[in-house]
Amino acid sequence: MKNFITFKSLLKSIHYSWVIFMLSAIASLFSGSAQAAKKDHVFPRQINLSGNIFHFSLPEDFSKDMPAADMVESLNITGLKKFDDPKYGNLIRRWWDIKEPGWFGKKLGTVMMDISVQRVAENKAKLFHSNPYDVTDRMDFILMLDDVYHQRYDALNKTMQPDAGNQTAYNSGFVTVSGRKIFSLHQDAVFNSQKWVKHFIAGPDGATIVVFATPLDMNTYLYVNFTYSANNNVLPRELSAVADEKFSVVYKSFNIQYINENPLRDVVGKKWLENTNQEILEQHRQSVLKLFYGNDPEKALLEQEKELRESQVKDEAELRKTLKHDPL
Repeated sequence: MKNFITFKSLLKSIHYSWVIFMLSAIASLFSGSAQAAKKDHVFPRQINLSGNIFHFSLPEDFSKDMPAADMVESLNITGLKKFDDPKYGNLIRRWWDIKEPGWFGKKLGTVMMDISVQRVAENKAKLFHSNPYDVTDRMDFILMLDDVYHQRYDALNKTMQPDAGNQTAYNSGFVTVSGRKIFSLHQDAVFNSQKWVKHFIAGPDGATIVVFATPLDMNTYLYVNFTYSANNNVLPRELSAVADEKFSVVYKSFNIQYINENPLRDVVGKKWLENTNQEILEQHRQSVLKLFYGNDPEKALLEQEKELRESQVKDEAELRKTLKHDPL
């Protein structure tokens, strides 16, 4: 009888140990899946652009629902006439399905990435001058990117219904002002000691396009954009919180190995590192202010400041009158 009790206790102990082992294994499995979601397999790639080698890395967990063409491994960027075909400079397009970490993570939406070489655009906006854009000048490069936005999306905005609270379906800009203060809407991005210009385009249905651009040579530039599209009942910030972490490894891997005689090598890798986009705008303060206040910004600003003071005096007088008749 004593031996039977001992054997029964042993079986019970083994049973409990097995349960604990299985629970630990399941917990480890789910924990591992969450960690695996954070550590995507990333593989390096490179594209030869007339001797200039563009290096970057991508997570390989592409969406299975979106078929994609093979990456262009080599492109002649010196024959500018070829860029008359708008598809000529397309290098790679990929989609990813984004979900929260873990097996049962919520499906958040998709991110589409496009990498292309673009021919320097014609100066149609003529905001600061009417000369062709000089991409070695960062102010010119920023103006060109803004011009490209309008050339691409202004026609679309005329045909599309804007979201609530917006005047147009697509929205972007390179600068805004508040009185005499000017603020750059383009961000500074430095990857592997090379300057890129980063900006955002707000699209319909909460979509956001994140753009990175930098010159390749005097006539072309690299243009990389990530389009974030959140699922229904998912806030855009929920998608971006997960996607930004995933794709930071992509743009941090950007590196252009310029050929030795390419003058853009020192522009992007040295000269442009000396100033922020905000500092560049400050160097062109008068031109910026003219966009908002006309040909005589100082006169317009003085008039605006005068009206503001008069409005404040009026508001203070009305407040004193109200307090006199109805004290707190």
